[in-house]
Amino acid sequence: MTRGAVLAGLGAVPLAGCGAHRTSCTDAAVPSATGVRVVRGVVPTKRVRTVVRYAIAVPDGAPVDAVAYLLPGRGGTADDAIGIGIDGYLAEHVRRGGQRFAIAAFDAGESYFHPRANGEDRLGVATVDGPAAVRAALRVPVRGEAIMGESMGGYGALLAAEGQPRRYRAVAVASPAIFPSFADEDRSVGDAFDSAADYAAHDVTAHAALLRGVPVFLAIGEQDPFLPGVRRFARAYPGGRLTVAPGCHDVGFWRVHTQAMLAFVGAHL
Repeated sequence: MTRGAVLAGLGAVPLAGCGAHRTSCTDAAVPSATGVRVVRGVVPTKRVRTVVRYAIAVPDGAPVDAVAYLLPGRGGTADDAIGIGIDGYLAEHVRRGGQRFAIAAFDAGESYFHPRANGEDRLGVATVDGPAAVRAALRVPVRGEAIMGESMGGYGALLAAEGQPRRYRAVAVASPAIFPSFADEDRSVGDAFDSAADYAAHDVTAHAALLRGVPVFLAIGEQDPFLPGVRRFARAYPGGRLTVAPGCHDVGFWRVHTQAMLAFVGAHL
């Protein structure tokens, strides 16, 4: 199976080595979402030609003034991101005494979270227009921000943090879709970057030093085809916390590691 299939949204896809008749190599039960509500709306933006929606998981009680932005995988929507159980995991995190914060997801589109030659700029949506919509929805000044992502969104979260390393208090990504080279991307997906120069300009591994001092959590499955790229990134940024565990590039793996991601983010917000 090509990596293009791997990148296709948040749906579980069977990969070679993961069992052709299984939807996930690993999985975890989703906790009850009692105590967390989901607020939905539209992001006002001119950076893309389609409607971009947001979904914010917000703990009940006093207003929260800290937000972790969650970027889904390729083609994934804000509701897809919530649908893996983020509201339940956040509720459990709070029940365990963790830091209260909101998690705001945005529609991902397919342009790989960087400015493209066709004019689309999902990175700008994720870092400018989306957060502005979230602040308006929460109706409180946001004092602390973190960024999270899965698959393509994991790559996008790292790219966003490299662009504004002093902005985000933590970065937490699962199965980030990091290509070791433009040739590797060109042989598989073939449309994540406009050219070799575009890849070089947005190569999160080559620019990993920009994250100096930023707490970074990475989790990836032993059978994930992006493991070589993630290992390469971890060598370039040894200050990150890398977890390589049993699993594939699927929703089940992300569920297994969501609680750890929230604990990591919460400890820095």
